[in-house]
Amino acid sequence: MNFDKETQIRILRVASDRQQGRDVEELDARISHVMDLHPEFEEIWSMGEMAAYPQEINGQIVSPFVHTVLHTIVDSQLRTEEPEFVVETFNRLLKQGMEEHSALHAIIASYADLHFSSFRQGKPFDQLDYQSRLSYLSYEDSEKGENK
Repeated sequence: MNFDKETQIRILRVASDRQQGRDVEELDARISHVMDLHPEFEEIWSMGEMAAYPQEINGQIVSPFVHTVLHTIVDSQLRTEEPEFVVETFNRLLKQGMEEHSALHAIIASYADLHFSSFRQGKPFDQLDYQSRLSYLSYEDSEKGENK
């Protein structure tokens, strides 16, 4: 998935199909699953193109569109086991006691930071840097961050 108009239209169509109770195809089912994980975005999807813009949700500024694309990218990495180190990181975080959705968000945060940094600098996405960043993720570190 990309952060483009076509993906935005697809996500809005999936949101509409979900609200209307219509069936969705496989990739769209994965998008729908991500939407299920984020009921706080539900109201935003009815805003159409405005859903692509950052919104204040539960006291945080979030772009439901960008968040959904990032979730779907990492979901695809996990399902295809490509790159393999994403699955290894996910499983390691779960074994450490992290909840599934929190583990996803930890990986997504690393991916997003690297993706947007690379994009701003006009550089290609660095898989080795991604692997290195994920190797440092731990449940203990996330707990310390939450207790601050």
